[in-house]
Amino acid sequence: MTAVAPSAPASLLLVHGAGSGPWVFEDWPESFPSLRVEAVDLQDGLDIGRASMADYAERVVVASRALPQPVSLCGWSMGGLVVLQAAARVGPQSVILIESSPPGEVQGFDPDAEIAAGEFDPEIVYGSFPPGMPARSESSPARGERKRGISVPSLPCPSLVIYGDDFREARGAAIAGLYGSQERDSPGLGHWDLVLDPRVREAVAAFLGVFRPVSATYPRS
Repeated sequence: MTAVAPSAPASLLLVHGAGSGPWVFEDWPESFPSLRVEAVDLQDGLDIGRASMADYAERVVVASRALPQPVSLCGWSMGGLVVLQAAARVGPQSVILIESSPPGEVQGFDPDAEIAAGEFDPEIVYGSFPPGMPARSESSPARGERKRGISVPSLPCPSLVIYGDDFREARGAAIAGLYGSQERDSPGLGHWDLVLDPRVREAVAAFLGVFRPVSATYPRS
């Protein structure tokens, strides 16, 4: 599988992480003026205490079909694993994984991990969100499924894996190695920085082959 997107997509669908929402991508659309850019809400219409990873993937499939084709899927954190689950059904032009929760082929499988109905506070489990960033309750069943391990052995399209300092191997190089992905290491950027820093959007635009105005408002690495 080639690691470089063969031609530019018409749309970019953005997929948020656990306990967050589409608002984490608020600044993204302006970075891709030639594309239709949408951010899906994985929790929309779901009973979160019973929501599964398959439920989240279904939200991505439905949202992608409403966009101009071809579409590229971009997922951050848990959203990356949701993108991996949805990719076979969507048939995207490309997949972009930003420090994605790893599939079972990288993480390993634990059949004894508990899957129980309920919700949890993501800031208690994962730590405080950045100032001004809303958090909301997250699905315990979906988290249990991730701990048990979700198998996604291959991808149907080119892919890019972006990672920083927090999970360089487990959510970076190891995932890229599994899928033969193009890699982008982002030294100095933490997990949240990867979805908020404009330089990451530049890397995505370069991979997709789309025009992105160069900003002079932040330092170059």
